[in-house]
Amino acid sequence: MTENALTFRDVSAGYKHRKVLDRVSFSLQAGEFVSLIGPNGSGKSTLLKTAAAFIKPHGGRVELFGRDVARLAPRERAALLGIVPQKLESPMAFTVEQIVTNGRVASMGLLGSVSSGDCDLVERAMIYTDVLGMRDRFFGELSGGEQQRVALAMVLAQEPKLIMLDESISHLDINHRNEVLQILLKLNREEQLTILLVSHDLSLSAAISDRLLLMQDGALKAAGIPQDVLRADLLSSVYNCDLQVRQDPYTGALQVSGPLEGQQRSPKTGCRVHVIAGGGSGIELFRRLLLEGHRVTAGVLNLLDSDAEAARALNIESVFDQPFSPIATATLEKAKRLSREADAVIVSHVPFGTGNLVNLDLAAEALKLGRRVYIATGIAGRDYTSGKQATAKVESLMKAGAVCWESLHELLAALHEQKTH
Repeated sequence: MTENALTFRDVSAGYKHRKVLDRVSFSLQAGEFVSLIGPNGSGKSTLLKTAAAFIKPHGGRVELFGRDVARLAPRERAALLGIVPQKLESPMAFTVEQIVTNGRVASMGLLGSVSSGDCDLVERAMIYTDVLGMRDRFFGELSGGEQQRVALAMVLAQEPKLIMLDESISHLDINHRNEVLQILLKLNREEQLTILLVSHDLSLSAAISDRLLLMQDGALKAAGIPQDVLRADLLSSVYNCDLQVRQDPYTGALQVSGPLEGQQRSPKTGCRVHVIAGGGSGIELFRRLLLEGHRVTAGVLNLLDSDAEAARALNIESVFDQPFSPIATATLEKAKRLSREADAVIVSHVPFGTGNLVNLDLAAEALKLGRRVYIATGIAGRDYTSGKQATAKVESLMKAGAVCWESLHELLAALHEQKTH
């Protein structure tokens, strides 16, 4: 039976005031090459820190080769696990050779003396990673890519049974990136070294990995062989943009491409949309709508609201009103004009109270005029009106033909379909 190199059992973890990982469970078998993928902020780096015992889980258990990582002494942990971080910090003026030799510290005797065997391992690691020629240079003088190769050499000199790399090849030029991957694949195949690689290159991850782990919002969204994980519908939902997955007809390799590949360099002509937002719910919505080529208006927005600041910064034509007071009739009329001129009205994940409840009347009027109305799901959880008036208005809008949306990807796809029909 194959031994598990790394096991997460229902692990929740994070920082003082913020939980990042939410009940994550998976296992890496010894000798596997696994890529950890997912958008920025999905919890990949936190997962690695938790695996290395840099972060103590709030709940659950992490095991390295069957042993609780929290109970391993640093020397024992170093013999099992090596980590190549995104950026290696060196507060002192160490040379490259000194940095790489640090990988042998856990294996040295009590006197900390470097044996001939240690020297051979350091030399081999520097040759493998093509840093031997810079052995006497100071680490701080190197470029980012050179520093990453030195960090990898240090971990290779450590001779762990599992290596985790936190986006550690992203700074490398294409030649050295390929060389580093060849080293990792060689060690994985010939010496059964277990590899966990954090990567944003989905096509590359598919080509080199036995399995993929896909993270979203601190949870494990999918795990399995590349063909099972790299599905266009799943990736588009997780990354919140249109992604296509194709198989190369000659090599059989999976290729993941985004919306820009193959696109003509011509200006986009999107829909004219009016956004009902507030409380910061519109900032990312404004950004994505503009990037997609839609013409955006907004309002009524509170003058002190972060969405109002974002609309001004993005030169979005908007209607503003004073805070902490009901929306004035004249202001509402201006917003009605913008919504009438729009092809669609979008209600964001905005909280509703008595002061901004009248904004939903804009959506109702637009719907009667034949405009599309898109309403973010979850209104009940952000309805702070007495008697849940906002929820009742939204339910009425849905019965009249409004469309609900949950993710930005879903909304943008609906707008694209509307534009093309």
